[in-house]
Amino acid sequence: MNIATNLPELPTDNESKFKETLKENLKFLKSLVYLTKKLFML
Repeated sequence: MNIATNLPELPTDNESKFKETLKENLKFLKSLVYLTKKLFML
């Protein structure tokens, strides 16, 4: 019974975590691209 009641809560929790990590990864990639561009400019 507990598993059945907990099921609806899990997807939203995972989604928010996934979105957070995705945002962090995007920020990291953007900074990485920026740094590489700076290096190539030199």
